[in-house]
Amino acid sequence: MRKRFIVFFVLACAVMLASVGNAQNNSQAIWGIDSDLATVGFQGGRYVNEIGASKDIGFAVYVKNVDALFGYKIDITWDGTKAAFRSGDSGTEIFEDTVSINGADNVALTAESNILGSSLLAVGEVKETGRYYNGYAKMGGDAVVSSEYGLIYFCVLRTVATFTTDDSFAVSVKVTAANKDAVEKDLGERKFYVYGSSVEVKSSSWGEIKKQYKDF
Repeated sequence: MRKRFIVFFVLACAVMLASVGNAQNNSQAIWGIDSDLATVGFQGGRYVNEIGASKDIGFAVYVKNVDALFGYKIDITWDGTKAAFRSGDSGTEIFEDTVSINGADNVALTAESNILGSSLLAVGEVKETGRYYNGYAKMGGDAVVSSEYGLIYFCVLRTVATFTTDDSFAVSVKVTAANKDAVEKDLGERKFYVYGSSVEVKSSSWGEIKKQYKDF
């Protein structure tokens, strides 16, 4: 009887520890893409249209419901024959500026800080045709706990000089969150769509759009 009690106690402790670990592993975290760059904070929006040749397009990536965020990885891929990554304009925060982007002129960007702060360590950068990847972590201090959306990345691409109204492409974004012990949580993938012509997108048509890029 005593032996059974000990086994039960050990198992109960293991379950409790596992529950604590999950609760501190950003298990409830979610994230989204925001193309409304003229408005501060997360607004949503996963496509832009009427984009011409040699034009900038961009989006911000936000995460929320984090309980122990200390670092993250972001992996962005797209058709490298359609657009190029803008290193000088992309980054972990948004700076105040007035730019032409997403088919609009004189878009006023308001400064936004990263949810992890300004002192970040970047590790493992990959920058190649059609892909940008990097990992970021706090330099020290406590992990971030937040139920509100916070910025983690601002991405800007520029369409090639041969981009026409017949062209379109999808940008795939994958996000991984990590706690202070480097325990990672895969937060999944989202896609951002770019069209050279005018496209009316309704909620019922998202399935058709995804079919266009099922092999992307």
